Amino acid sequence: MATPKKTMLHGWHVENGANMALFGNYDMPLWYKTGAKAEHLAVVQTAGVFDTSHMAAVLVKGEGARTLLQYCLSKDLDSCLGKGKTGLVDGRCVYGVFLNTDGTVIDDAIVYQLQAESFMVVVNAGMGGEIAAHLVKNAGEGAVIVVDMTDRVGKMDIQGPDSARIMKKILKDPATVFEDLVYFSFKGGFGDLQTSNRVELADGTPVLISRTGYTGEFGFELFVPIASLVALWSMLLRAGS
Repeated sequence: MATPKKTMLHGWHVENGANMALFGNYDMPLWYKTGAKAEHLAVVQTAGVFDTSHMAAVLVKGEGARTLLQYCLSKDLDSCLGKGKTGLVDGRCVYGVFLNTDGTVIDDAIVYQLQAESFMVVVNAGMGGEIAAHLVKNAGEGAVIVVDMTDRVGKMDIQGPDSARIMKKILKDPATVFEDLVYFSFKGGFGDLQTSNRVELADGTPVLISRTGYTGEFGFELFVPIASLVALWSMLLRAGS
């Protein structure tokens, strides 16, 4: 059995009494001292923050990147947004699954269109390499570049009705960021995950912020350079206290 992996926040989780367990070969927190019920109610009534940096990001870019994803993903990228079923565009993202040739699911994913022919694919823990290999196999000899960015992207989520209020305290220009940030849209980027706009935290750290929360509550998913993850976690906790 492979040695369990740890996120950048592992030490914080242990120091704060988290009940740890393996998930996708990462040693991750299940709940803290207050218990799962209290944490659930916090997300429903106020807000909760989640370490989701065990999830994997895959960069897909170059001529033919969209065609490759259109072939491999269950969702029709040319007819996937809103009631009008318009096509995926810059700053929007879509949920779907990657399938084997026999129709079985490899993994589910959210695909973010960063720019024309540049996409970030977010999959589950431990699946970055497998999805990257699947895309490379189906890309053939084309010009598409596929990069498994596992453990190179910091990710955390804030979910709950108070999420925007808390985020306003840590964003440099929250009014501009929140303008037209509809469900399954995003703004910002950094490094290889560049977009046409830039979003910064109050301390100048670049961030990609999306409205793609998974708890059923209002909230955001935040992507930062991996070295900035611990600082962002602390920033959110202070802003929410």
